[in-house]
Amino acid sequence: MKNFLSLILIIFFSNLSYAQSSISSARLQPLGSTVTVTGVVTNGYELGVIRYMQDSTAGIALYDLTANNYLANVNRGDSLTITGELADFNGLLEVYVTGFPTIHSSNNNYPAPQIMLPAQIGETTESELVQIDNAVFVSGGSLFSVGTYDFTSGGQSGKIYIRSNHPLIGLTIPVGPISLIGISSQYTFSVPAIDGYQILPRDTNDLIIPSGLIITSAVTQSNITSTGFDLTWNTSDSSTTEANYAVTQPLATHINGNSYTKAHTITLTGLQPATFYFVECFSVNGTDTAFSNVGYYSTASNSTGKIRPYFNHSVDNSVSLGVDAQNITTYFNDTIKAYMDRADSTIDICVYNASDATIATAINDAYNRGVNVRYIADDDVVNSMLNSLNPNIPVVYRDPSLQGIMHNKFVIIDAHSENNSWIMSGSTNWTNPSNLFNDYNNLIFIQDQALAKAYTLEFNEMWSGVFGSNKSDNTPHKFNVNGVEIELYFSPSDNTTSKINEVINNVNYSLEFALLSFTRDDLANNIIDKDSEFGVVARGIIEDENTTGSEFSNLYTNNVNVKSHAGIANSLHHKYLITDANVAASDPTLLTGSHNWSNNAENNSDENTLIIHDQTIANIYLQEFTQRFNELSSTNLKVLENLGIDIFPNPNNGRFYFSNYELIDKIMVYNNLGELVHETSSCSSIEIKKNGIFLVKILKDELEFFKKIVIN
Repeated sequence: MKNFLSLILIIFFSNLSYAQSSISSARLQPLGSTVTVTGVVTNGYELGVIRYMQDSTAGIALYDLTANNYLANVNRGDSLTITGELADFNGLLEVYVTGFPTIHSSNNNYPAPQIMLPAQIGETTESELVQIDNAVFVSGGSLFSVGTYDFTSGGQSGKIYIRSNHPLIGLTIPVGPISLIGISSQYTFSVPAIDGYQILPRDTNDLIIPSGLIITSAVTQSNITSTGFDLTWNTSDSSTTEANYAVTQPLATHINGNSYTKAHTITLTGLQPATFYFVECFSVNGTDTAFSNVGYYSTASNSTGKIRPYFNHSVDNSVSLGVDAQNITTYFNDTIKAYMDRADSTIDICVYNASDATIATAINDAYNRGVNVRYIADDDVVNSMLNSLNPNIPVVYRDPSLQGIMHNKFVIIDAHSENNSWIMSGSTNWTNPSNLFNDYNNLIFIQDQALAKAYTLEFNEMWSGVFGSNKSDNTPHKFNVNGVEIELYFSPSDNTTSKINEVINNVNYSLEFALLSFTRDDLANNIIDKDSEFGVVARGIIEDENTTGSEFSNLYTNNVNVKSHAGIANSLHHKYLITDANVAASDPTLLTGSHNWSNNAENNSDENTLIIHDQTIANIYLQEFTQRFNELSSTNLKVLENLGIDIFPNPNNGRFYFSNYELIDKIMVYNNLGELVHETSSCSSIEIKKNGIFLVKILKDELEFFKKIVIN
């Protein structure tokens, strides 16, 4: 009997070991295999619905594809056994769980993070807790939002990713070296999946700031001249004010500010115009030293600094402060050609899509007179104009395996010339007739050598084959253009959305935006908050009102004066923001470029954004916005009102009625979350059995009418 029981136990444990493997063994099984693994969970809902677990051999991700909420009660520190099917999600090996886990115990000490360098983050560490010491964030001092953030350690580069609703959103990015803890993960569209590695911090405890002297603010640049600039930062204790700098690394020149303080300002002098300098600021207190990240800063150029915006549709000069906006209608292509005709030595073109013969002629003419022409285009659009170019003109296409698109629309002319260096930016693709003539767009040309050289740095990075999330934040961001402060950011490397939020945060009086696509919750909620402040008025226009994730209903139901451009002939293709345009004592600002307010623009696509702190430019764009905004009032609101279509009573107790309802094609009702709660064809009344604020959309022919109703 004893020998028989022993045999039974041997068979039982043999079967158990066959069914349940270590995580490292499970990771070696083919995709589609069913595995059973046991480990300790290393994250909770701060990373969303996904869970990562780890045993002594490896880590793996867990995901529930169903609506069964198998992982709903799984928390960090739980020891559990789970069964599921191995799958690949954009490079990350996951277990798609097929049942509820067995939770053995809770509040366990999960495995200690492995200390390593950024280059070691990869397949061998995937889904495991890791720690990077002496990590320095490139954008230290700004605020965390959704997206990726670059850091360096030991001369190597790495990335972290912050998802929506993460505990770190809105908090200041550490400035000096820290110990960074997180889960090694991957997100890529490359095949094979050999890139996209990133660290996922979970909360503030994963950013360990060392004791002793630390830098407590971002290093900010000011007083930019052609021969120098100031850099300012704060420290936790009184200390020296010093910096190392050079035009290339290593930083060979040392400067001592001779001040012992917590609030530091150091002045770099004797520099060259339109030149970029690497600078590392640091402070010393006894044997303790605090270093900033190495920043990249530009001096001012001696260029003219001319700034020339153009629009291809009517503008309202009645709101002009003295410099009228220019509507050049169907001359967008001629204008682009005219600037190209000025080129003496170089033209670098980076445009998403093109089909215009006039511009093609300008490019060929430039090449034929000896100008060095380079062209970057996207890989997934027709770009028929490129077939008309001289075949000797080199063209680089974006890597088709990457997520996102090369969505830029910029040109650089004679970047190394003081007075013939121009950049072109704005929202306009070179498609004829759609984007150049029919759709509502803007162009902006700026004559500044420093700005042109910064665009060239970005161009050269893509020219070398580096696109999208593989790019790094490697350009200066602040420029003095003949007395006008201009900021320049590229996506997805420069955390552009956080810069848009900063512009919104600084609004004191007025805010106007005109956007093709607006799907970012954080930007919409920031506008809602600003609009609710006393004395602040927000207005906006959105083209893609009905796309998935559109913020139109969110803004409208929260009392922001936003209008839909959907259904109007020709698309509103702008991507601009205007703030405090008519208040010189504030900070009148214009933001424009190729960057839609979307996750794809922030995280995947190649984009550029200009932020121009100048009342004249802000007011010029306000003239265009005023015309567009008032046109919508006269087309899709007043026309329907003149037809006698109305909703009553408002407020009501749950049932509301429509006058002249027989004229209506369709009625759609949205709640304050933007969710469609009722849809019907023409009817005389609707009943909604829930209190709150609702948005009613009425469709009549190609027109749309929106009205908020209150149900008590």
